[in-house]
Amino acid sequence: MEHVIAYEGKLVSLGLMQKEYGPHFFEWANSREGIEGTLLRPPYTLNNWEEWLASLDKGKGSNEVFAILLHDEREGKRTYQYVGHTGLHNVRWPEGRGSTGSVIGDAAARQRGCGTEAKLHLLYHGFQVMGLRKIVSSVKAWNAQSLGHLVKSGYQVIGRHRRHVFHEGNLVDEILLEVFREDWEPIWGGVPGNRRAAEAYRRAARFHRKRNKFVTTASRPPLAAAFPHKEAVHTRKGCYA
Repeated sequence: MEHVIAYEGKLVSLGLMQKEYGPHFFEWANSREGIEGTLLRPPYTLNNWEEWLASLDKGKGSNEVFAILLHDEREGKRTYQYVGHTGLHNVRWPEGRGSTGSVIGDAAARQRGCGTEAKLHLLYHGFQVMGLRKIVSSVKAWNAQSLGHLVKSGYQVIGRHRRHVFHEGNLVDEILLEVFREDWEPIWGGVPGNRRAAEAYRRAARFHRKRNKFVTTASRPPLAAAFPHKEAVHTRKGCYA
């Protein structure tokens, strides 16, 4: 099938969500493994997928989702494979903030850096294209994999909701994170191929901050603050943040 690419990366690209990806997600959603960190649960039908996809058109500007497309290089030709999706949700103005969520349903694409690279490109879309000021996210306390890719993308842990989310018969903590432009920018600029874009962004950001006099938090709780008890963290499969 023909993939429509919005942001080209080194390992993955972000592309337009398409109806043809439905059978892949349908399989992941009903196996539970690929969506364990989300609020979805079986049974999940193709009609559910199509209804959700249609809702994205109506939510343009407040909910914008991209397909995560894993690269495969063969004989000098690049092909793409849908492995999940990532999006910005609940965008609010004039606050200039939103939240993010990601699903990597294909087990072969996990623990390879796909989530981190996809998130960095999504944050580029949020900060540089949409003009957001701050983006928040949350993750279940056992989902160290998702927490890791958020922190690598520039997110800072700011607190937790205790015994907040029902999961497999228990109430588990939910860790809260946020990222500002200035948190994401140095990481984005450090990725080969992004430096020219980052420099242009820095010039625009300096002008933007001077004009609007944005005030950011001077200090935030360290990552360790999210884990007061070591035994509270368990690595599980599934990727959502």
